[in-house]
Amino acid sequence: MKTQNSTIRRQTKLILAISATLAGLGMAAQAQSLGIYYNLQTYGAVANGNSILDALGNTTATLNNDANTSLTGSGLTTASGGGGSGNSASTGLTLASGALNGFTGSFSIQDWVTIANPNNGLVLWGANNGPANTYIGDGYTGVSTLIGFTWGSLAGGGGTGNPLGQPYNRYGNTVAGYSLAAGQSYDLLLTYNASTYTFNQYINGSWVGSLQEAFSSTSLAGCQDFTIGGCPNEPWSPWGDNTADATTKDFLLYNGELTASQVSALDAAGAGASVGTIATIVPEPGSFALLALAGVTGLFLRRSFRSSLTAQP
Repeated sequence: MKTQNSTIRRQTKLILAISATLAGLGMAAQAQSLGIYYNLQTYGAVANGNSILDALGNTTATLNNDANTSLTGSGLTTASGGGGSGNSASTGLTLASGALNGFTGSFSIQDWVTIANPNNGLVLWGANNGPANTYIGDGYTGVSTLIGFTWGSLAGGGGTGNPLGQPYNRYGNTVAGYSLAAGQSYDLLLTYNASTYTFNQYINGSWVGSLQEAFSSTSLAGCQDFTIGGCPNEPWSPWGDNTADATTKDFLLYNGELTASQVSALDAAGAGASVGTIATIVPEPGSFALLALAGVTGLFLRRSFRSSLTAQP
């Protein structure tokens, strides 16, 4: 009996060690998670100046008081034009202060958008991350999708804190060119790997290009006033690029770099996918760890039961 009990103890320690390892591996392997989700076709007509809550119930955003910005059952519509109208410094839907504090590493941004006129404006989303002319943004100039935009580089263009030591590029850097057509809807998805400083651009679920460039602020957590459909400028500057002539239907921000297969599956799920559907594609970080733990626990209980039967006279 003593020998059998010691065997059970050894098996218990081994199984517990395996489950701890599997839990750790599950957490590491499933580093992506959905952090912010605005299905902008579900709010109806919202008056400028009012706030809305995202689908996860965690993040508040305020519709800016600007004549070129509206939120209706069709989504968030921004207009662009000359004479100072459609200035991205004041258009769009701005996330609450601190909304990006948890985005300290790799990330992915998905933007379901319908283009009204690909030749007007360029800013689909953006943020100010402090120093002069230092922005992040995803828009287009003419017919090319890009990261960064005129007068602002996505990475902050080098200088203090830039691990790649890149020179300052005030005009932004293109990840991949892609022709955009008026009246067409697109699934624009950008991933960033914080370890390799690599951006990957996907259009409608397919990879179109990559770019190695580093944030001077190192992560989204260092950015201020992130805006969907706009890009706040420095407090001292009234200038900004023209907002895109576009209607944003969905805006999703993920912690972690999505894989190509996840990007493809999210595109197939379509705009307006439920949180549950998205979770089957981008599980919470601990889901696989819990499954592994459940499996190992089941094995332990089965072995214990069999051992107890064997021990009976």
